[in-house]
Amino acid sequence: MKSLFYVSVAVLTICAGGAAAEPRNDTPHALACMKKYGFTYAQWRAYSVPAEKAEPYRLCRDAGTGEGRTFNSCLSKAGVTPQQWHNRQASLAQGANVRDCIAVHGESISVRRRDGSTL
Repeated sequence: MKSLFYVSVAVLTICAGGAAAEPRNDTPHALACMKKYGFTYAQWRAYSVPAEKAEPYRLCRDAGTGEGRTFNSCLSKAGVTPQQWHNRQASLAQGANVRDCIAVHGESISVRRRDGSTL
């Protein structure tokens, strides 16, 4: 009986962690980004948004959060747009500048080169 309790706690912990994986998508800022990229909240919830719309939407949505503002601020300081970053068009020096800028804010990221290795 005790092991069943621990298993159920572990399952609930795993499930609860997945819910916090992405920022909320029903905020006014997120809904405005959805409108900008041409889909609705219902389509997002139904997982019917194609990847070519979902990625720029996430960049737009995350620009409204503290984490997104830090990241976008570091991108602009390095002279890279979010779309260039997403398409891996930044130079090695720009990638290193973004990584160092984010480290100053107490976060860390792994910058991948075009060949897949990390910087």
